Amino acid sequence: MPVAPCYDVVIIGSGFSGSLLGWILSSQGRSVLIIDRQQHPRFAIGESSTPTADFLLAHIADRWNLRALAPLACWGTWKQRYPEVVCGRKRGFSYYRHFPNQPWFDDARHSNSLLVAASMTDYWSDTHWLRSSVDQFLCAQAVRSHCDLREHCTLHQAVYATESQRWTLTLTSTVDANAPGERVHCQWLVDASGAGNALAGFVANPADDDWMQTRTRAVFGHFTDVAPFNAAASPDDPFCGDDAAQHHVLDHGWCWMLRMDNGITSVGLVEQIQAPWTMLQAPGTVRDSFTAASPDAHFHRVVGSHPGLAQLLAQATRVCPTDAPGFMPRLSRCRRQATGPGWALLPVAYGFVDPLHSSGIAHALSGVLRIADALLSPDQRCLSLLQQYDQDLRLEVEWLDLLVAGCYAALPAFDAFQAFACLYFMAAIRFEQQLAADPGCWPLGFLQCRDSQLGSVVRDAFRQLNAQKAGLTHTDTLRFVQFVRESIAPWNTAGLLDPDKRNRIAHTAAPKYARIATGG
Repeated sequence: MPVAPCYDVVIIGSGFSGSLLGWILSSQGRSVLIIDRQQHPRFAIGESSTPTADFLLAHIADRWNLRALAPLACWGTWKQRYPEVVCGRKRGFSYYRHFPNQPWFDDARHSNSLLVAASMTDYWSDTHWLRSSVDQFLCAQAVRSHCDLREHCTLHQAVYATESQRWTLTLTSTVDANAPGERVHCQWLVDASGAGNALAGFVANPADDDWMQTRTRAVFGHFTDVAPFNAAASPDDPFCGDDAAQHHVLDHGWCWMLRMDNGITSVGLVEQIQAPWTMLQAPGTVRDSFTAASPDAHFHRVVGSHPGLAQLLAQATRVCPTDAPGFMPRLSRCRRQATGPGWALLPVAYGFVDPLHSSGIAHALSGVLRIADALLSPDQRCLSLLQQYDQDLRLEVEWLDLLVAGCYAALPAFDAFQAFACLYFMAAIRFEQQLAADPGCWPLGFLQCRDSQLGSVVRDAFRQLNAQKAGLTHTDTLRFVQFVRESIAPWNTAGLLDPDKRNRIAHTAAPKYARIATGG
């Protein structure tokens, strides 16, 4: 009988975070196996990076000498080095307020729009990631670095022996039910799967997310021939509003548009959920505004009732998924633990809140950085780092949940929505300042989750919004915006909520990761 192979680490999931972790560990001499139920290229929701993500990606490339990774830290170097890997230019965040059955309109004060720049030029822009392309590229880099890869493979059984501190895994094929199972051993098992289900049953790590305050769902897909939003262009825009994580804000949600350089646009409709969580466990069980409507029909009904959106999608064709749009009846989720004896979850497997602030890539990279650091450390330091990671990850998801939930609580008042969104920008700016000083040291946590001063402001703002159960009046909104403006004044170097800027925020600081991205 052949001897079962033994690896230092087995990673479940070959998405960008699992593949990048495998690449790092393998480059440092660890034996790594990556398994995945599917194969590349495959559809995944479009995501966009942020300056935080760029800082972390460049730091990872520099720390472990992954020179092939560094160009992905900004749009200019990415396009020069890897034109075949599909991405899109992202100069910042753009927000446009739409009203039912009314053409989109704005005024001289830009009452119905907000543009917040994240970069000073196109070259140093953040990026939208066409995940099917980026994930495939990073997985190939992991394999090139001598990771083993098993596609169309799933974890059928996992048993951990405390005495030997070793896992015995049984892997089975997802395409051939008659194929014999494969047995492998490993010291560490890392879950990088999308929903965190792959490992949960083997380590008694159930869902723990009833506490989450963000309650949203999404219908999404990739489209061609999405029209540019020319009607929203203004001479004082600091960048083209299409070259952004574009948010079309509605009464109770928003529609994202992430434009790729190959003509594909990732489009998704995110809405607050009114039904209890117990009714949202699987597609087809929702009984609120989806009554008697498929997600596809609902998507087109919402788009059709907003003329500005309808015009953008009038000639668009969904190209992926082809049979039906993607549908997630509940976006927010969290597990009870992030680590345990011989195992760990990357952020993508542990928890997710909502795509509103584009925090997914940055959070995933922060987890890759910390898990890699732990697994490459001596035993006692490794255990200490993982214990700290477990504690930190819960705080981070709670913080992201608060920063997102407050924006939804502000709707449909767009001014209040903008004000609460500025609290996220404040957290991001302060964290980026820390990353510029030392990307490996975060004394106040990821995105300032341990910043007691900023945290107090955010929690107070959230309480104010939730106290208005009947919705914000015009006077309430003015008071709330003034409260946020005054509260962030000590740190607000960007001019957020400055009336003189008329909702146009330009960012002019040069990126601190320029040397790494350009190979200098």
